[in-house]
Amino acid sequence: MARNKVEYHIQAGAFHTFKVQAGETLFIGQPVAIRGDMTVGLANAGEEAIGIVYAGSVAKDGVNEGYKGNDGDVVTVVMNKPVVYLTAGGAIPAGGDIQVGAAGKFIHRDGTTNTGAVIAKALTTASADGDFVIAYLK
Repeated sequence: MARNKVEYHIQAGAFHTFKVQAGETLFIGQPVAIRGDMTVGLANAGEEAIGIVYAGSVAKDGVNEGYKGNDGDVVTVVMNKPVVYLTAGGAIPAGGDIQVGAAGKFIHRDGTTNTGAVIAKALTTASADGDFVIAYLK
């Protein structure tokens, strides 16, 4: 039986915690997109959302008041995708698409130079070759 306005049937392991972007207020049931390292904001029309806000900082009203980035709030996002560490083959921005690179590493799919199949989305930033990036698999 559903326990809030989002839940119908959510698989185990689908809950992931993110910071709320400064200047934003998020509410339960809203779609979110990556805005920085493990930081989310409201997804814009037509933008790829990573998931839906399920809950947030303890003792906050996520339906009427919301979760505020300026207050340092965090949200729990339902995203039924595996979240993994990947070894970067170069710089990858948070929110960037990831494709398979050379030597078993992963690179930023920029759509210009690198146009391979998108296999993941970066949740954190990788600055250089050999860095780890947290990403969710598509």
